[in-house]
Amino acid sequence: MLFLALGIIFITVAYKAKVDRLNRIKSESLLIASLDSEKRERQRIASDLHDGLSGDISALKNYITILNSKEEDLFKKEILQEVSSVLSHALTNVQNISYNLMPPLLESYGLVSTLKSYFDRVKKLHTIKVKQYYFSEVIEIPSSEAYELYRIIQEFTNNMIKHGKAQEISMAISLNENTVCCEISDDGLPFDFKKNIQSSLGMGLKNISSRIKHIEAKLVQVPEQKGNKFQIILKSVKNVKNSNN
Repeated sequence: MLFLALGIIFITVAYKAKVDRLNRIKSESLLIASLDSEKRERQRIASDLHDGLSGDISALKNYITILNSKEEDLFKKEILQEVSSVLSHALTNVQNISYNLMPPLLESYGLVSTLKSYFDRVKKLHTIKVKQYYFSEVIEIPSSEAYELYRIIQEFTNNMIKHGKAQEISMAISLNENTVCCEISDDGLPFDFKKNIQSSLGMGLKNISSRIKHIEAKLVQVPEQKGNKFQIILKSVKNVKNSNN
């Protein structure tokens, strides 16, 4: 009876472990499929905005400029000028939305150029200081991993500005043996990543966690007396070109 009871317990535990493993594999597969689908959809919408709506607004703005140059009535010229100004603002918004959906530099010029361009935009939109340190201008990692890293850094930055009220952000990428370490820190309100990710308001943090798992990276929150510091450690980096910057 004892051996029978132990056997039943063993079979039950083994079965539960197998079910848990299958559920975990299924969950990871769904996550990968979801992230891949999101990337494709972002590319499609960004392309439609850039090639379609952006072009239409530019053409309309040119027509308004031509009409304005031929119009003699001052009142009508003022209206046309105002319409041109509104169209310029709309075009800028469309371009910013398209860029945020899928930065065009990522595929062509890589992660570092994309991050520099992104933080230039951040500084223009927000009153914030950004420091950047990169061990190389070229970090040769798969485009899929570069894309996820970019989204992770973007999510952290948005959170630091919107919720942390940061006045200064520091971004650094370094090479350690066969890993690349992306470190982002700020001087804003401190928060506990693991604690906040459990709340219903932590969707942005949950997205970060999902992307970290997707590229099989490691996220470390470094204790700080002021502000926050996070490290994203990506393994299995090959053929990385070094340079002094």
